Amino acid sequence: MMGGRGVCHMFRSAVEAEDAFYEAFAQQDVGAMMQVWATDRSIFCIHPGGHLLTGREEVEESWKQIFQAEVPFHFEREYHYRDEFAAQFAISHLTETLYLQHHVVGIVLATNIYCGTDEGWRMIMHHASPPSGSDAPESATPVLH
Repeated sequence: MMGGRGVCHMFRSAVEAEDAFYEAFAQQDVGAMMQVWATDRSIFCIHPGGHLLTGREEVEESWKQIFQAEVPFHFEREYHYRDEFAAQFAISHLTETLYLQHHVVGIVLATNIYCGTDEGWRMIMHHASPPSGSDAPESATPVLH
């Protein structure tokens, strides 16, 4: 479906692009991850506790660093809000619960923004941050992204 760096996948919807984002994340595949991000406009990413990353170079380097751990994990996604605006933009807000084997290793709140482009739907922003207070995981294990 996503393949290497040279193959550009056409995501027909923001939902399809988002599914590809989380699949690339779970597979720790930088090439597939970067297929989801827009190439024709500015992109932004903030990982939990991190600073604002702008542009493909910074965003790609951040995912390379995250995926270096090579820790097999999977996600559960709980959506709080999802909407598409005039076939140009889509926003999703969700809780990401990360599991290593069957243990919760991180919970983050994420907001993803997608844009309809000539290349199909592409991500232009991912912002993830830890929840506050009682929503925080009991484990002291650091969040993976």
